[in-house]
Amino acid sequence: MTGEIIKKRVALKEITAMQSGIYMKTDSEGEVRYLQVRDINPENQLDYEQVATVTDTGINDKHWLREGDLLFAAKGASNSCVLYEGTERNAIASSSFIIIRLVTDKVLPKYLCCFLNTPSVLGMLKNAAVGTGIQVIPQSVIGEIQFDIPSMEVQELVIEMDRLRKESEHIRNEINELKRSLQDQLLMDSLK
Repeated sequence: MTGEIIKKRVALKEITAMQSGIYMKTDSEGEVRYLQVRDINPENQLDYEQVATVTDTGINDKHWLREGDLLFAAKGASNSCVLYEGTERNAIASSSFIIIRLVTDKVLPKYLCCFLNTPSVLGMLKNAAVGTGIQVIPQSVIGEIQFDIPSMEVQELVIEMDRLRKESEHIRNEINELKRSLQDQLLMDSLK
């Protein structure tokens, strides 16, 4: 049935394993990619162009990222969730992230990422941030987020809608840039 709710009101901590990323000193000669908040591009995807590296000095297995892990930027003013798609081998996340790993196959990682990036959820999490200098959203607060798990069909529809929304924003930005460029050209031509 379309739109069917599988289970009512589940807390995020019931369907995920969460942990903080790890703090390590970067090393330009390192062999391990060290993902940081600055590696999230404006399209809310991981950008591997300038990723720092660290040296593997016995990194605990639990810190290695796996395909489908969600990285929630919990420190600072820019909070969002990004999906690690496993395209880069040997990657770990910095301590600015909370790593969210699904322990159920009833929820798609991309769907959960879309859910965590909704303005209402992000607003609620920002209101729960603690700290005077750098604001931090506690892992325990994220774990208490409750939501209904919709059918796979609905989850896939939400993912597709999110993709289309991002695509339309990208096109709108390109159009605005072209308009700006045309306006600048017309103004420059009028000065000749």
